[in-house]
Amino acid sequence: MNNSQFTIHNSLFIFLLLLLAAGLRFHRLDAQSFWNDEGNSARLSERSVRLIIEGAASDIHPPLYYLILRGWRELAGETEFGLRAFSAFTGVLTVAVTMALAKEVEARARGKGMVLALCSSSSFAGLLTAVSPPLIYYSQETRMYALLAFWAVLSTWLLFRIHNSQFIIHYSLFYFLTLAAGLYTHYFFPAVILGHAILVLVWQRQTAPSLRRLAVWAGMVLAALLLYLPWLPIFLNQLGGRAAVRRPFLQFLGDALRWLAFGQTLAGTVVWPTLAASGLLVIGVLVNWRRMWTTVVMLVVPLLFMFAAGTTQTEFFKFMVTAVPFLALAIASGELNTGYWSLNTGHWRLENVNLRSLLPTLFLILLLWGDGRSLQNLYFNPAYARADYRGIAARIAADNYANAGIILNAPNQWEVFTYYHREGAPVYPIPRNDPDPAAIDAELTDIAARHGRLYAIFWGEGQRDPQRLVEKWLDAHTFKATEEWVGDVRFVVYAVPDEPAAEMTTAVNLTFGDSIQLNGYTLANSELKPGEIVQATLFWQTAVLLDTRYKIFLHLVDENGQIVAQRDSEPVGGLGLTTTWKPGETIVDNHGLLIPTDAADGRYTLLLGFYDIADPTARLPIQSADALPLAKITVIR
Repeated sequence: MNNSQFTIHNSLFIFLLLLLAAGLRFHRLDAQSFWNDEGNSARLSERSVRLIIEGAASDIHPPLYYLILRGWRELAGETEFGLRAFSAFTGVLTVAVTMALAKEVEARARGKGMVLALCSSSSFAGLLTAVSPPLIYYSQETRMYALLAFWAVLSTWLLFRIHNSQFIIHYSLFYFLTLAAGLYTHYFFPAVILGHAILVLVWQRQTAPSLRRLAVWAGMVLAALLLYLPWLPIFLNQLGGRAAVRRPFLQFLGDALRWLAFGQTLAGTVVWPTLAASGLLVIGVLVNWRRMWTTVVMLVVPLLFMFAAGTTQTEFFKFMVTAVPFLALAIASGELNTGYWSLNTGHWRLENVNLRSLLPTLFLILLLWGDGRSLQNLYFNPAYARADYRGIAARIAADNYANAGIILNAPNQWEVFTYYHREGAPVYPIPRNDPDPAAIDAELTDIAARHGRLYAIFWGEGQRDPQRLVEKWLDAHTFKATEEWVGDVRFVVYAVPDEPAAEMTTAVNLTFGDSIQLNGYTLANSELKPGEIVQATLFWQTAVLLDTRYKIFLHLVDENGQIVAQRDSEPVGGLGLTTTWKPGETIVDNHGLLIPTDAADGRYTLLLGFYDIADPTARLPIQSADALPLAKITVIR
């Protein structure tokens, strides 16, 4: 094979790698709904430049990504595909620049005259970044993390070009602008600059010291900081907004390495791929340190930076996208040390192949298998799907209930939900500030007076409403009909009664099991239409303290005993656990049961029962049965 043939083949191989990267990033790009933070990006980018900058100043991220997205939406539109396409496109560029950086790293390690090959470290690094689950994940998200990874790799490539070429000033100009762009993209970017500082200082010791190059680098960093100066007070203010959390370092390091290799869509119990990634990294460091040390620095510094900053929780791992390409570079360099293809006298030959190459090859196979598993989960596994606000909004629209209201228990859900819910039922973000019981009671009382049905979307209660004041009020004053998890969001439907059921209208005085007594109940209406909600208030007592948690079930059965609707929950909307009941205290327990829209006209029986939460088959007996026929319900259109 001559040089021209090699160039054509090499170019084709690079093109195929970039095509693979693009395919994986654009595949099912709009299959999932925006989640909270994506909704914030989408709505913020609708604003003018001035309002975007003002909004970013009160946000936890700088404004550059939002400003770029503002221009991008004019080209690609505001659909999920259009807005996410910027991250996908940036992700492909990251793969291309990583391959270019691999050549620079190898050139510096080997010196001039290095041999390019189809299976060079550049090609392997391109393959590993092209299929990298964390890079693909954030290339499919309308957030700034794909852009952050791109600036990290591009700035590092420019740094190598400054030190590997004679065009110092030419590359330094772009380097300075890239550093400034990184700082204006994310507050974690200083970790990248810190890594560069270490590289420059080590290079000064390894080779003949060049004060000129050192001065040029320092000048470019200073120029970037001067450009960032207007935003610096906002950055410093953001530093003090969160308490540091540092998990044990080795635990953090293990979780971080797994995330860097496979992202968040591979279960922690799948250990072999993680061990393979670790093995490749260790082998590379042990046998090929001279070529790898620069990439290891850029890999390790962000991890140490995170640990020092106290951002070791998994929700902050996305900051480490800056390190993912350098893990790929390190693994590629280590893999190729055991044997690689090179051009030699017009034909390809495999060099240095021996038993030593078998273990890294096996590790590489396991690594790619883990990548495949992780990507399969990302694309198709509902357990790893983002919260489906699009689906929630569609369901509310399909219900078409004439007098509905929507409650968002965390105000920062407003952007993403109203991206999908542009008209129809009014939306109430509550609590708006720090939860205040009196203010919440007054606002919810006013909201309930205006609506016959409330949809509630609960997310992040631990931060926004740790006492669950909103949910407690709703459970006490309305009737929870359905409740389900949609990703990490809880979607609940409540029926609002015309008047609270403060009094018991039907006394029964029956005992479930040995000690749980149903004093009676109040049924708001026994004649309903399909799509309406049965409203039952149950009045309970217990004679003794209970040491078992029980669930209550309501079943609506037809004349043949077939269940047409059911609801299972712990008492008081899940907040009045039976283990907290006090002997002699009356528990007022509201339950709603949604009549299916396709329910046929006729008379149905409403069954009531209890079962052990740990064993649904262990029902408490009532009158020699396992369920109480509570009332007759008539469904009529």
